[in-house]
Amino acid sequence: MWFIFSALAGLLYTGESLLQRHFLRNQKDAWAFSFFYSLVGTIVSFPFMLASPVVPHSVGPWLGALLVGLLIVGNNLLLFKAANHIEASVIGTLFKLKFVWIFALSIVLLGNTFEWTKLGGVVLTIAAGLVIMHRFRRPRDNSGVSLVLIATVLNALIIIASKYLLSYFNAPSLTFFASFLPALLLNFILMPNAASRIRRMFTADWKVVFGICAVGAGANLLLNKALSLHDATSVIIISEVFLVLVLAGEHIVLKEKERLWLKLGSIALAIAGAILMQI
Repeated sequence: MWFIFSALAGLLYTGESLLQRHFLRNQKDAWAFSFFYSLVGTIVSFPFMLASPVVPHSVGPWLGALLVGLLIVGNNLLLFKAANHIEASVIGTLFKLKFVWIFALSIVLLGNTFEWTKLGGVVLTIAAGLVIMHRFRRPRDNSGVSLVLIATVLNALIIIASKYLLSYFNAPSLTFFASFLPALLLNFILMPNAASRIRRMFTADWKVVFGICAVGAGANLLLNKALSLHDATSVIIISEVFLVLVLAGEHIVLKEKERLWLKLGSIALAIAGAILMQI
């Protein structure tokens, strides 16, 4: 069953990436979209949390969950904003650079042992990112690349913090209390002119926005379910290989056909790097 959940999560993440890219090419308010992403995720994950709540009884983990929520706000905002500028497959390939930071932080903060296979994966992942950055260096794209690179650091911190918090929460409770609820509240508090921007997006595109965000929330829940049934290594590999479908989808559906072979090669390097780092 873990394989089915992982594959379904990968498919939903693929659909979410393509729908996001299509929507955010025209709708430029990434912050309002980030709010709705957290809102829908909170609604979707709430019943799953109620079915099996496991929460800590000390203050420290709750503060950690709040920190994760703040990091998620920044991560989502950067990625959604990047979708205004660059293709989904380029974002996906560059975002694999998060494994570099995860590799380093796991050794420093979690006490993981150094392994040459993981170092090889880091090198391949860096190569994939360098290929994309070198060949897509245009003024319009530079801002999108920078946003994704910053997001890789935030995402690595989210993963490390979540790994720690899973000692206190179970997966549904962590998804609700760390991934969505604090991000929802922080999005609203930190967003300039929040009420008017949320109202404007809701009035113009609420059905599309809720549909895209529901797909993302379902992907998160499926991935957490897979992780609860099997080891993270296998689950992540299965979900990562669906990056190829993002490329196919944007090529066929979004008509973004620039430098196809270059993107294929970069994606192959990124996937090989991800696999090596998970062995």
